[in-house]
Amino acid sequence: MSRVLIAGCGDLGSGLAESLIDMGHHVVGIRRTGSQFPEGVVGVTGDLREFSEGQLPDVEVIFLIMTPKGRTEEAYRLAYFDTAQALVRRYQYQATQPQVFFVSSTSVYGQSQGQWIDESTLAEPKSATAKVLRETEDALAQAFSFCTSIRCSGIYGAGRFRLIEKVKSEQEWETNSWTNRIHRDDVVSALVTLAKHAINNTALPPVVIATDLTPVSMWEVKLWLATSLGAKPTIQNNSGFVPDTGKRIQGQHLLNLGWQPRYPSYVVGYQSLLEEYKHQSVK
Repeated sequence: MSRVLIAGCGDLGSGLAESLIDMGHHVVGIRRTGSQFPEGVVGVTGDLREFSEGQLPDVEVIFLIMTPKGRTEEAYRLAYFDTAQALVRRYQYQATQPQVFFVSSTSVYGQSQGQWIDESTLAEPKSATAKVLRETEDALAQAFSFCTSIRCSGIYGAGRFRLIEKVKSEQEWETNSWTNRIHRDDVVSALVTLAKHAINNTALPPVVIATDLTPVSMWEVKLWLATSLGAKPTIQNNSGFVPDTGKRIQGQHLLNLGWQPRYPSYVVGYQSLLEEYKHQSVK
């Protein structure tokens, strides 16, 4: 049995925690607000930045899975960098350091002219929020000998209907671009895969990309959704169907570790999401 800390036990963290509990591990989960935790998790509610060292348990594995309160640089710094510093203060100088995982984002790749991106690509963030994520990755990597940043592409899944509702409302489509995404359940299974390898003392790379196997044109996704919803496509600008902006992301390290996505493309993932959306609309 290993001791695992999930700092940020929200949607993704709870999914990970449930799997780890089923595997027989001891899990402490921390969330900023709320008191609902998966069964078997030692739940703690509070702001991790305000915890004393004594409030944070001795563990072998840590997952940092935070959600900012907004999309500003300040919100990202509070959620990611400042929270990471609390973990650094507590665990950096332990005789045996924990394996640390930080759930980051592919937004750290600022490339936007249709380039192919993988784990060997240099991360050159352009936005202020992406720069904070990159700073957090660096801070953790410098503090811990065993640290992996998990760069996730756009996460979708149960209850996340923003794109569906946008297409259904027949709002004008923005300029076409390459888009990359990953289903929420596949993020959780990727985290479980990494946890298993960490617990078995497998050497892990400093960066892994979590994304599905199908980079795609945003208009292709919208056209498929519009057809499924019976909505009218609303293309009113002059950009082409083949994008010349955005990036095409592929990850290899997780596949090498034995991970396989349940939803390898948006078609598979959105089919179940559309069923959920239509079911809720009938109520």
